[in-house]
Amino acid sequence: MRIAVTGLDGFTGRYVEAILKDMGIDYVAISADLADGQAVERAVAETDFDRLIHLAAIAFAGGNDWRAFYEINQLGTVALLEAVARHRKGARCILASSAQVYGPGAEGFVDESHSCNPVGHYAISKYAMELMTPLFASELDIVIARPFNYTGVGQQSRYLVPKIVDHFRRGAPEIELGNLFVRRDFGDVRSIAEFYCMLALADAPPSCINVGTGALHSIQDIVEILTSMTGHRPQLRTNPAFVRANDVPTLGADIGLAKRVLPDWAPRSIEDTLGWMLRAE
Repeated sequence: MRIAVTGLDGFTGRYVEAILKDMGIDYVAISADLADGQAVERAVAETDFDRLIHLAAIAFAGGNDWRAFYEINQLGTVALLEAVARHRKGARCILASSAQVYGPGAEGFVDESHSCNPVGHYAISKYAMELMTPLFASELDIVIARPFNYTGVGQQSRYLVPKIVDHFRRGAPEIELGNLFVRRDFGDVRSIAEFYCMLALADAPPSCINVGTGALHSIQDIVEILTSMTGHRPQLRTNPAFVRANDVPTLGADIGLAKRVLPDWAPRSIEDTLGWMLRAE
């Protein structure tokens, strides 16, 4: 068994690599520029593997270069799957999509049967990627994973949770935030990486599967947990620019399917994640 990974040097990829090492699984990086179809073709043709974990993507949903979302997330993935179908027919391909494909109509704990209504270029590009996968259904074993929010050591501070943790680590007197009371599913990158690796090795996984924690926390909850851990209580200021219009009150992952498919997998708690991030150098 040999697993190829795209995006191995990215935020999630570094943890996937560590887990594959711990599991004793042979792995190899596919590091071609997904926007360069010829480079992707060469990389796949020259790489021997049985399964693929595809993580490479433009991931920051607030990015301004909308073309890059489609060039990489959609068209780049199609080029990758075409090459894999030609050179590694039958390979299982784990594709990292996003729970953002469910869109603003989703509320509460959402399962995989919920309709998709993505909003914004990032979410639409991920759903466009998903819509292309039936073209390869007869040649590849494709599994779409839809992760909900997740964080951890190494995530850039432009993302919400690392930003809050950084303020607590520095003892900043105040934090500017958006809506403090919407409740979301905040996962741990280590748990997400474990899920991807286990999914790549699972017997007959489903074609689409959520990955999250199955628990909900508000931004206010995160602030209170960090306050209890550090004894520091910054002043919270609401910046209207950070408040999203029509934010649903609650949104989390129904992980019933994930637990049935991978009964030995267990997501970490938000307390575990925040403590780990606080202790990081």
